[in-house]
Amino acid sequence: MSTAPGFPQTASLDPQPIAQMAFSFAAARILSTAVQLGLFSTIAAGAHTAAAIAQAAGASERGTRMVLDALVGFQLLTKRSGEYGLGALAAQFLVRESPDYMGAWMETDTMWEAWTKLPEAVRTGKPVDSPTDQGDAEKFFRGLVRTLHIQNRLPAQRLMKALGIGESHRAVRVLDVGCGSGVWGIAAAEADAGARVTAQDLSGVLEQTKEYVEKRGLTDRYNFLAGDLHTVEFSSNTYDLAILGHIIHMVSEAAARAIFARLDAALKPGGRLAVIDMIPNDERTAPPFPLIFALNMLVHADEGSTYTLSEYKKWLTDAEFARIEMIDLSGGNGVAAVVAQK
Repeated sequence: MSTAPGFPQTASLDPQPIAQMAFSFAAARILSTAVQLGLFSTIAAGAHTAAAIAQAAGASERGTRMVLDALVGFQLLTKRSGEYGLGALAAQFLVRESPDYMGAWMETDTMWEAWTKLPEAVRTGKPVDSPTDQGDAEKFFRGLVRTLHIQNRLPAQRLMKALGIGESHRAVRVLDVGCGSGVWGIAAAEADAGARVTAQDLSGVLEQTKEYVEKRGLTDRYNFLAGDLHTVEFSSNTYDLAILGHIIHMVSEAAARAIFARLDAALKPGGRLAVIDMIPNDERTAPPFPLIFALNMLVHADEGSTYTLSEYKKWLTDAEFARIEMIDLSGGNGVAAVVAQK
């Protein structure tokens, strides 16, 4: 076999990983299509044949059958004698009527449309958010908050156990910064019956936080602090634990340093700061998810990235934190907590 200079070829090298990666967008699009057509809810309501599901969805039988078969291949659906059923994951997380429904943020194409413009973002270094009206934007972000609450429940519980909340550390004062749904502070309050939580976020977001807190019966142990996390005033020398749950990837190094310094002042002596985020290794070679998510920040924002443990250690040390450690929360896919003590 002749080869062009500088292009060695190996006959046994299989190009299939490249082909699979190039077509991997299809899985996401199949899932979002099923969510937007309400296929999972339709099956939960009692339709089980392709014809019945298509009719309920207002879609073609041919196209619906193809989507359903693909979902069977992904093990989200079952198929027996031509009838479709819900797999365990789909039944809990993809049926709209389920309290654990995670599909709300896929009901619009906001994320999808922005990512189609990744080449432009890479060329310019600027975000290329797809235009949406205010109603679509509010629907997307409310859906995203709901999804993140469900997605982060188990990691939040793991973190509180690792920190000894409710065991070696009781009656803790917690500051949940940029709290969103409140999932991290709620985990602390549920682990420690004596804990009191201050939940901070923008006033519009806190309305959603209050709904989650009320559902868990924790309102009497919560305070709510409205304001921008970069400028809102935190009480000094007050908290045993400050939490930054998936916040730092949205800001620059300078902003992260400023937040850490302000939280150092808010903590009691010996208090701890837990920074939860997607953390690549120091060489930025793995795991894949934090590396991919850095590009999500490029597409959507003027600043922000995923940061390494070495970067966190330097910034936290400069903010006068000590005893810095990392706690894996996701079985190795890069979601972890960097915990530092004042």
